[in-house]
Amino acid sequence: MAPRLLPAQAASPQAFLQQFGPAEGLSQLFIYCLLQDRQGYLWLGTSEGLVRYDGTRFVTFTTRDGLADNFVTSLREDPATGQLWVAHYHGARSVRRAAGGRFRAARPGEGGAWHPPTGPPPIDTARLGRYQRRYRLGLPAEVAPSCLLEDREGNAWLGTAGQGLWRHADRFLSLWPTLPRQAPLVLGSLPTAGGAQAWATFDNSFFYHLPTAPAGQLTATNPCIPPVPGGPARVLLARPAALGGGFWLGTRAGSVWAVAAPGQPAELVPGLGGGQGLGSAVTALAYAPSSGLWVGTQADGVYYLPTPKAGRPAPGVRHFTTASGLLHNSTTALLADRRGRIWLAAPGTGLANWQPGQPHFTYYRLAAGGLNATTLAEDADGTIWVGTEGQGLFYQRAGRGRWQHLQAPGALPSDYVVALQALPAPLASQLLLVHPQGLSLLDTRRATAQPLTAATDPLGQGGLPGPALATHPALAWLATRAGLLRLDLTALPRQPVALAPPGLAFTGAEVDGEAHPAQALGSLSPRQHRVSFAFQGISLAAGGGGALQYRYRLRGLADEWSRPSLADEAQFAGLGPGRYELQVQVRRPAPGAAWSPPLASAFRIATPWWRQGWVAALGALLALGLLALLVRAREATLRRQKYQLEHTVRERTAELRQRQHHIERINAELLVARDAAEASRRAKAQFLANMSHEIRTPMNAVIGLTNLLRETNPTPEQQEYLGAIGSSSHNLLVILNDILDSSKMEAGKLTLEQAPFALPALVQGLGTMFRHTAASKGLALSVVVDPAVPAAVLGDSVRLQQVLVNLVSNALKFTRQGGVRVSVAPAPGAALDAGHAVLRFAVQDTGIGIPADKLTTIFEDFSQANTSTTREFGGTGLGLSIARNLVQLHGGQLTVQSEVGVGSVFSFELPYALADEALLHATTVATGPLPPFAPGLRVLVAEDNALNQLVARKTLENWHVHVTMADNGRLAVEQALAATVPFDAVLMDVQMPELDGYAATRLLRERFPDAAALPIIGLTASVLPEDRTLALAVGMNDILAKPFEPATLHARLAYFTGRATGPAGTAPSPLPPPQSPAPAALPRPSWQQLEELAGGNEQFVQQIVRTFLEQAPALELLLPEAYPHDPATLAQLAHKLKGQVAYFGVPGLHAQLDELERAARQPGCPYGAALIQSVRQQLAHLYPLLAERA
Repeated sequence: MAPRLLPAQAASPQAFLQQFGPAEGLSQLFIYCLLQDRQGYLWLGTSEGLVRYDGTRFVTFTTRDGLADNFVTSLREDPATGQLWVAHYHGARSVRRAAGGRFRAARPGEGGAWHPPTGPPPIDTARLGRYQRRYRLGLPAEVAPSCLLEDREGNAWLGTAGQGLWRHADRFLSLWPTLPRQAPLVLGSLPTAGGAQAWATFDNSFFYHLPTAPAGQLTATNPCIPPVPGGPARVLLARPAALGGGFWLGTRAGSVWAVAAPGQPAELVPGLGGGQGLGSAVTALAYAPSSGLWVGTQADGVYYLPTPKAGRPAPGVRHFTTASGLLHNSTTALLADRRGRIWLAAPGTGLANWQPGQPHFTYYRLAAGGLNATTLAEDADGTIWVGTEGQGLFYQRAGRGRWQHLQAPGALPSDYVVALQALPAPLASQLLLVHPQGLSLLDTRRATAQPLTAATDPLGQGGLPGPALATHPALAWLATRAGLLRLDLTALPRQPVALAPPGLAFTGAEVDGEAHPAQALGSLSPRQHRVSFAFQGISLAAGGGGALQYRYRLRGLADEWSRPSLADEAQFAGLGPGRYELQVQVRRPAPGAAWSPPLASAFRIATPWWRQGWVAALGALLALGLLALLVRAREATLRRQKYQLEHTVRERTAELRQRQHHIERINAELLVARDAAEASRRAKAQFLANMSHEIRTPMNAVIGLTNLLRETNPTPEQQEYLGAIGSSSHNLLVILNDILDSSKMEAGKLTLEQAPFALPALVQGLGTMFRHTAASKGLALSVVVDPAVPAAVLGDSVRLQQVLVNLVSNALKFTRQGGVRVSVAPAPGAALDAGHAVLRFAVQDTGIGIPADKLTTIFEDFSQANTSTTREFGGTGLGLSIARNLVQLHGGQLTVQSEVGVGSVFSFELPYALADEALLHATTVATGPLPPFAPGLRVLVAEDNALNQLVARKTLENWHVHVTMADNGRLAVEQALAATVPFDAVLMDVQMPELDGYAATRLLRERFPDAAALPIIGLTASVLPEDRTLALAVGMNDILAKPFEPATLHARLAYFTGRATGPAGTAPSPLPPPQSPAPAALPRPSWQQLEELAGGNEQFVQQIVRTFLEQAPALELLLPEAYPHDPATLAQLAHKLKGQVAYFGVPGLHAQLDELERAARQPGCPYGAALIQSVRQQLAHLYPLLAERA
């Protein structure tokens, strides 16, 4: 069979050669000499000028650039100065300084002893011949090399006569191309007595012996290894001498053959072929002395033939497939390591490992989703390496169980590895990686790889899966799509080109836009300059080593290097005087690439004369002299000012003494005026309280007896009189309440309760309340509640009803025809958070209207639009004033729109918090006869007024209540304690002789602490809010104002006793339990009164505040010490604090101190503890607020 490889006589290896000619920018094709300078430039001497190549472009220098002649025959660089010397054909010489610039003709005698001969330079044919024999470049016959240069990056440059410039890169590679074939190229090594032999075959042809020396040729020797009968060989593996030597062959047909030596016939290995074969092509072979021969197949799993032992029968073949535990039946690589372990790589399933003595494989899933392993290798340190298809490289150090991973671009040039080969010494720490697009060399100790071949080198591309061979300490072989690739390990560069720093040179500089030599800027003028530099990395390697990276720093401005970038220029704006040195470095983009030595350019910017040292010294002397003059002048001025200041201080001191005396007199007058005003306020408050009590006491009898008389079946005439009496009494009570409300609002003592109530029901109730009044005047009354109004809100329903009743009552009063409309709806445009609502209330009438000039006066106390209104319609003039003040307390504003003869609209908007409907209690009080209690109640009534006793007795007896009367508090306590049958409830008047209601309640609570067992309901003619607070504090369940409504009293008794009513009438819905008083609002000072007293003197205000803050805390601490043992001291302390807080507009605190003073003057100081606690709490809140202005 004819060999498919080229015969040994004609086989020519190929090298990586690249020609440079006109297409690459080199127009001069005759090259006579070559030189690489210290910056890395390649210089070419031609007959048409001197050419410089920087790795990317050619630049030609001629006589126009200073050369003495265009014909260049020799080149030299001075090693000491870096000057470039050029010899010409006719004997002239040219030179250029190291810093660059123009060439010039050399002077006679310049240049030392370097005097090349004239005429064309001699050709070093011996050197050129040795080089071509060493590398067998295979240049075309018409190419005649004339000069040779080996650069610092491992390239060889050949100048030719007429064929331009040639570069020989990656000189350690040689490729023996093969003809197109059907079967892959197979490599294998055969150990012999003379050393390992390398063999190659393809397409079932003969086996060819590979040379073992760098200059050797590919030959087919005799005896040769004939083709294997079982089809094209796929795998070769050396067979140990103990088994006969030679090697095993795995074939595409699925059989394994053994060949003992070249020329010997191939023998089929028993159990591994014949008949139907193994069922699939053989893809991998491995042998371990401790186990035997392992055969991997393309689709039939793994076969294992154990090594036979002496004296025992031949072992059988074991077959591993997915049925017996393998993860995949396809095998891409097998490896037997030094410890006898078998490693198996399969597509998509990871890595498997078999150890002697274990029945099954152990699996390693090295990557999520599977692993496409393609090749396996073990290095000199016993590390296992796994190459993959697209997933990088995995490795496991000897003795360590953890697998590590290397990937591009950080550690590998490519994630695709088709073959691995450990290299012999002295490269034992290196691992050859074969990629589809090139080769790389891995440092196994540092676990980093660098490209070994240029990206543009076609020889290193197209690597095939399979083993690579290192047959000699100087050679390595691997299979590619183009043929057999040989690596001369002795020619490998000491440092990969990808790591070696390229050359670097300045290409120009500019100062304020003008070009200058980059390394000769010298000294610049004394002003700020904008300086820029351009530089260029120089690489003669194939492909230029990729895009180069630069960094720089300007010493004198900053010592830190700039961040690496691709920019090949540096600009500095606004440089001031100083000395500077620009340093630039370049490197290749590969990881771990070294930076080049710094390229420097020094320059300075002169300092202006006004910034020089002598100018500064002269200026300092002048400044010191001027300073001395200024000091003397200043001392004289200060002496004059001192005399004037002493005189002024004496005058001002006398003036201040007079002013202080005047202020003290004014303060004394203000204190007298304050005490007088306080006495007047107390007198007014006491008068109103007394008047309320004195008026309500007889009115209680009048209203109560009127109600009793209505139940005696009076005649129609008597019924009419009783109605008049009741109406007049209620009108009088309304007037009294209005006066008291107005007084409380003026004093700031009216507070709002916060309790859930049904707002729609409250508004709808106005229609029922005023239905008869409207009907009697022939007026239409409508009440409209918008559906969007919440069913329950949190607020003071009593005060809201008071406002609406006043407005509706006024509207009906001043309307002769037409009607009145009451409406409530959400306010338009109001935006509050969830849980709140703003509601708009409006009362519209068609009454007489209000003149425009009277719209503001109608809200004043005791005022109406005109005097005729009072005569015709009546009224006190307090209703609208009270309504306005109540709306303001709610946080709203009462407004009116009116037109005379048309009508009026009163409206206001109030914010409410939404309440839960479940918290509402029924508040309807039954009308008509109130039903009796069943069973009856026993009630103790403590009342000192005979008429009030009569009213209470008759009212209660109508409800089936057994009444026991007590004329004062002492008798009430005695009767309650002496009763054999406990009372169901106690009605306790507050003001009684001997023992008032508060003291009596306190004594009863000591005996009957359970308020549910003995309810106590207080009765008082006073309507002050502190009365309710005190009543609840001493233990009362609730308190009612006289005159009380029978229905209200009935409901309270029913609620607190839990007693049901009889069938005589419909049982009233119980009123809710009395609400605990809302805690007093913590005081906030009002500065109006104090500022008026101070007359705008802020210092006076601050003095008053500081005095209070110094004295009040000490007085406050004495309050609990004086109570209850020293009531006289307690009264004095309360009086002092009350007088001091009067300045700060805190009426609530002032009222409680007044009440504490009055309580201290009573026997036993009732409810003193509660008042002291409340006063101290409010003072603690007031102190920091006052301190803000101190």
